Amino acid sequence: MVEFFDPVRQENISYHIDKKLQKRWDKLKDGQLVKKDEDRVYIVDGRERMGKSVFTLQQAKYINPDFCVDDVCFTPEEFLTKIRTAEKGSVIVFDEAFRGLSSKGTQSRVNKKIVQAMMEMGQRNLVVFIVLPTFFLLELYAAVLRSHALFHIYKDTQGKRAFRIYNYQKKSLLYRVGKKKGLSYAYPKVIVRGKFFNTYGIDENTYRKKKAKSLREMDDTVFNEKKSRYHLQRDYLFLHLRKCGLQLKQIEDIMFGCPETVTAQTISVACKEMKEILKNTEDFKKN
Repeated sequence: MVEFFDPVRQENISYHIDKKLQKRWDKLKDGQLVKKDEDRVYIVDGRERMGKSVFTLQQAKYINPDFCVDDVCFTPEEFLTKIRTAEKGSVIVFDEAFRGLSSKGTQSRVNKKIVQAMMEMGQRNLVVFIVLPTFFLLELYAAVLRSHALFHIYKDTQGKRAFRIYNYQKKSLLYRVGKKKGLSYAYPKVIVRGKFFNTYGIDENTYRKKKAKSLREMDDTVFNEKKSRYHLQRDYLFLHLRKCGLQLKQIEDIMFGCPETVTAQTISVACKEMKEILKNTEDFKKN
C-alpha cells in the first residue's frame, strides 16, 4: 500500500502497488531520472477488460504525483504533441493506442507516430507508458529496441487482476518467438509477477469523460476517412463510365435508388474533380 499527497486533488490518496514495482519506481521519481539524464518507455498490454488502463494510471500517478488526466493521450497526434511539450521528468500515458484498428495501413500510421515520438523524446527525461491490446502490434523499434519492459495484464485462475513483467531481454525473445507462434505469450517463462486492484490513480469520472469524448471523435474521424475514400472510388467509377460512352442521365438512372441522391449535375462535378485529381497525380509522378 502506498499513501501520498495528490497536488491535483489536494488530498491524500492511497492504493496498492506491488512492492517490486514500488522499488522500481522509487529509483525514478522525485527528479532522479532527470539527474541520471535518462528516460523510460514501458509497454502495457492485455485483452479488453483486464484492467490495463487502471494498472497504468496507478503506476504513473505514483511516479509523478502531479500526473493528471491532461497527461493521458488517446490519439497518435495528441501523444506526439504531448511528447514535444511536456516538462522534463513528466509521465505520459498513450492509452488505447491501437483501438479499433482494422487495416495494416492504419496500424502503420500509428506505429510511425509512436516511433517519431520516441525519437523526439531526446533529453526530456520522460517516463512513457503505451497501453494497447498486444505489444505484437508494435514495430520492432518500439517493441524491442526502445522500450525497457513489458507489463502483460491478465486475470489469474481465481479471476483476480494480475501482471507479468518481461524485462528488456525477455520481451525481445517474446517478440521474436511469440509472433511465429500466433502471438503466444507462452515463451519465455517469467517469474516476476504480481497483483493489482481496481483503483484509479486519478479521478475516475474525469478520465472516463475524456476517454469517451476522444474515442467518439476518433470514431467520427475514421468514419469520415472511409466515407471520403468511398467517394473517391465512386467518382472514379463515374469518370470511367463516361469514358465508356454513357451519358450523365444514363449514369443517374443507374444510381436510382441509392440512399444518397445522385443527380446528373453531381456526376458531372465528380467527373471534373476526378480528372483534376488524376492530372495532379500524374504531374506528381513525373516530378
